[in-house]
Amino acid sequence: MANFKEYNPKELEIREQYRLLIGSVAPRPIGFATSKSKDGIINLAPFSFYNAFSANPPIVGISPAFSGRTGGAKNTLTNILDTKEFTLSVVSFDMVEQMNICAAEYSPDVDEFEKSGLTKLPPKMVSTPGVAESPLIMECQFTEHVQFSDKPAGGNLLLGEVVYFHANDEAFGEGGQIDPHKMDQVARMGMNWYSRANKGLFELAAPKHIPIGVDNLPKIVRNHPSFTGKLLARLASVEKIPEQDVIEDLSETYSRLSDEDMLKICAVLVEEGRILEAWQVLYLAEVI
Repeated sequence: MANFKEYNPKELEIREQYRLLIGSVAPRPIGFATSKSKDGIINLAPFSFYNAFSANPPIVGISPAFSGRTGGAKNTLTNILDTKEFTLSVVSFDMVEQMNICAAEYSPDVDEFEKSGLTKLPPKMVSTPGVAESPLIMECQFTEHVQFSDKPAGGNLLLGEVVYFHANDEAFGEGGQIDPHKMDQVARMGMNWYSRANKGLFELAAPKHIPIGVDNLPKIVRNHPSFTGKLLARLASVEKIPEQDVIEDLSETYSRLSDEDMLKICAVLVEEGRILEAWQVLYLAEVI
């Protein structure tokens, strides 16, 4: 059994809590939030505390925290609460260096577009621009504010309804859907680490039926050291236990092996994605 270090957040400094949190909840997608002060000053700030919360209507949100040093509200929070609108622009790998410049805490009168060299994309439905270099931009009307704490580093959730999408033509694949390889998004990890999404992509289709589940696998399989949780889940992904099918090649190859060796072979077949063959080996091993 694994050994765990244990922490009570109430006994930790703010920085220690923050480091544990961002190391735990990762990777986090990064979005540029553009907001405007009531005096018309544009602010551009990157957020990794951002996500989507509804499709109908399309709702996205960001979580601007109070300053951990002063406890004061940052520009994005003040601006959105004042003007009731903002834009979110997806951050791609080509933009990360410019994004990093915008992460600095400039004074409210500084235009981060100018500091970073990024370009304003004129909006259609709101008055705050998007980032033209971004592959996808969402114009949002503010809908709700949830304040979690008024303490330093306390968080606020700002929700907004997407009232207009801008999607770069180059972000689409042949099937007419947004292609994650072309989006080339980046995500925030713990410490100073980031992740580049299209360098670690893999496909995993959602179940098209109700799987039998790991609890319906033979106990000897569930307890066998060759079967990791991943392999057990693959084997248990079938809609029902397949019927026995006498496959001569399988019988000739594996029937002379011991039950233990056949269980190991079964695990290898599952790893290779040969699920139905793996079930037939279990029949040969007489565990079902």
